[in-house]
Amino acid sequence: MNREIRKLRQSFACAFRGVSSCLRTERNFRIHLTAVCYVSMAALLAELDAVRCAVLCLCFAVMLASELLNTAVERLCDRQTTSYDKLVREAKDIAAAAVVVCAALCVAVGTLFFFWEGAAFRVSGVLAAHRWAVLPLAASLPAAWWFIFRFH
Repeated sequence: MNREIRKLRQSFACAFRGVSSCLRTERNFRIHLTAVCYVSMAALLAELDAVRCAVLCLCFAVMLASELLNTAVERLCDRQTTSYDKLVREAKDIAAAAVVVCAALCVAVGTLFFFWEGAAFRVSGVLAAHRWAVLPLAASLPAAWWFIFRFH
């Protein structure tokens, strides 16, 4: 039993090491993670119901997982060859296309939830009624920019 727990703990350590590696090296992963934070705050301010929040969480997971898988494919391809290879290029392009498909789905879901249903107006109403709430949002923008473009 103790050995089983150690193996389980080790597998989680490997997974967290992979996420950490992506955080340090992949700007697009950091962009998606930043978007998760801002969309989550908007969902709270819009008071989206539990089902919509669950769908957003699924979108977040799919988006981040696709970015992790894309990074894994890119690194394996880079390891395979240092010279130009048509199949390697196609594999990388296909992996990147999967990320674009996931991103398009997430944008579609966000558009339906925030614009079709009027949630964006609720968010702007909350921000207009509580003008102080704009300050933390504005203060977070330089930190988000640093996280996306300067964090290593």
